[in-house]
Amino acid sequence: MTRIFAAILALTAALLAPQGAQADEILAVRFGEHDTHTRVVVETRTPVRVRAHTLSEPRARLVLSFESASWGVSNLPDGAGLGAGLVGVFRFDGAASHPRLVFSLSGPANIRQQMTLDPAGGGYRTVIDLEPVSQAAFASVAGFPQTAATITELVAREAGVGFTPESCERIRVVIDPGHGGRDPGALARFGGMHEAGIVLAAGLQLRDILNEAGRYEVIMTRDRDVYVSLEDRVRIAREARADLFISLHADSAGDNSGPQGATVYSMNARAESRARNRAITDGNWVDISRPEEVSRILVEMSIANKRSQSELFAEALRTEVGRTAPLWRTTPMEANYAVLTDAETPSVLFEMGFLTNREDSRRMNDARERRRLMQSAAAAIDTHFAGCSATGRTFWAANAAPPALGASARCPQHPVGMFAAYAIMAPVSGGRERAVSRQPGR
Repeated sequence: MTRIFAAILALTAALLAPQGAQADEILAVRFGEHDTHTRVVVETRTPVRVRAHTLSEPRARLVLSFESASWGVSNLPDGAGLGAGLVGVFRFDGAASHPRLVFSLSGPANIRQQMTLDPAGGGYRTVIDLEPVSQAAFASVAGFPQTAATITELVAREAGVGFTPESCERIRVVIDPGHGGRDPGALARFGGMHEAGIVLAAGLQLRDILNEAGRYEVIMTRDRDVYVSLEDRVRIAREARADLFISLHADSAGDNSGPQGATVYSMNARAESRARNRAITDGNWVDISRPEEVSRILVEMSIANKRSQSELFAEALRTEVGRTAPLWRTTPMEANYAVLTDAETPSVLFEMGFLTNREDSRRMNDARERRRLMQSAAAAIDTHFAGCSATGRTFWAANAAPPALGASARCPQHPVGMFAAYAIMAPVSGGRERAVSRQPGR
């Protein structure tokens, strides 16, 4: 069985290897309205490899994924335009792992045919014919198709591929102080700072502790009092290809001053479903250089590994924090918070205590006590990455841009995303509880 998992890793790595092709320029996008269908024509300077599929969530779309492509439509310099017939607006996304054209659809439609035509007084043409269908028919084929082969069959078909994990040079940690700017979070009841101020101060302390260790790259979603949307917080971690995402918060129990102590949340089943939908609808897992069923498998492998790694880190964090501060819940806790819904990055949401509890509020507002809490968080991070002998550090929050995609070291003891293997880590044992305290802006 271990050999099968190793083969899955090898297959995955081979299928995701860069293809090295040069981008092919898109010269024009045209539409033809017919009684029975709408024709989409994409004209390119050279022949291109393209895969077309439809998506139903969160809205109907047609997606064309290119092996490589650049935008060269002179009368649409912004890469966006208006379609005709079944097609509404469209846009070119050159920042995706594979460049793509995304067309919004006015209603459910399936791809009747796809063909490639040689130049006839212009460029090479990729032609897609769309026909209107019922919602049920559309939903039955939209998104990734059902897997056409088992994992074992895919491995057997691609047997003999070798893979050696890359060495661990750095560990990339994203610290996310919640709220900020126009969103103060939970309000102070016993004096001191509101939630946004407390978690920013804590995040900066954790950043400094990790930088002093000399083995982490630290990225802050915010390092001052500004508002950052939930979507942007997830995007920052995804674009940085982080090895760990920790979101800092201070809880509130409303009028009840009794609840006290820290809580650590990882993703629940609903968050897992949101992560799956995000991976599919964003389209970054669609790669025309590999079978589509492999994309589906990769999504499931990534989410399974993300959840396992998140639970392992949550357990380490509860253990370390419990040495220095009270815990509200000592058992695994799960929630459907937006910042936990990336499909790849292991993530937890750390409620440091209750601002509605006098002792917790005092502890979180005291710089020394807060540093002790962040030292516990740093110890948990050290424990989680104990098998990774990283050296060197970079504080990316001080730079103009995050590191390039694919630059993360991906510690082999804690593989994430596409290099996940189910056999590496077992889930945390014991029962789980549902989150009972939910604040806006998580």
